[in-house]
Order: sequence, then C-alpha cells, then structure tokens
Amino acid sequence: MGEVVVSSSSEEEEGMVVEFETEKDIGSSEVVRWEEFLPRMVLSVLLVEADDSTRQIIAALLRKCSYRVAAVPDGLMAWETLKDGHHNIDLILTEVELPSISGYALLTLVMEHDVYKNIPVISMSKSCFC
Repeated sequence: MGEVVVSSSSEEEEGMVVEFETEKDIGSSEVVRWEEFLPRMVLSVLLVEADDSTRQIIAALLRKCSYRVAAVPDGLMAWETLKDGHHNIDLILTEVELPSISGYALLTLVMEHDVYKNIPVISMSKSCFC
C-alpha cells in the first residue's frame, strides 16, 4: 500500500494538500486535493422544525452545503412526506417538540416501518439545561 501524507502548504491556494506514493511508483509523489475524496452524491434531508424562521435558516444552511432539503413544520407532514416517496430521504433532522405528532412519535413511526427504519434520524431540542 502507498503512504498518505496530509499537509498544509502556504504555496497552495486551497490549503490542504494530500500527497501519496503508489506501490508502482515508489519514490514518486502525486498531489491530490482533499475534495477528490468527498462523495459526489447529493443527500436529501427531511427537516422537521415548527418555528418558521429557524426552519428557513437551517434549510438555507443545509442547501448551502449542497443538500437537497424538504422542510416541513410538523411531524404529521414529515410522515406524509416520507410516505409520498418523491423525495428519497437520506436523513431526517427533526425537532423533538412538534405540533400534531412529536419528534419521538415520528422516530417511533420511522423505526417501526420496514422501508424507513434504516434512515438516520437526528433529533434537535431548543431546551436549555443550564
């Protein structure tokens, strides 16, 4: 196997440089940008957030990071969006406290469904435990 060297170079405009030696060409180094190792696929996120402004901010941040976002204000609409099947959801990002059905109830529905049980769910909470 080849050796991988990650370095930061002031000569490079992008910052991070990855150099590696291949088995065929021992002794020769090739410069590879770290972006080449990132997946090229676009992930689809189902964002479930009751607060309009928070939902818009999080959706904008996710879109800026090249995610496709389906944003809904409550758990029931989230479940309907999943069942609709048009969005091919890869990740569910949900608030815990939601109108109609809670984030916990949505998680239960997802975990008990044969098709959706493998979709990762991240729960968010505004609660402060200070």
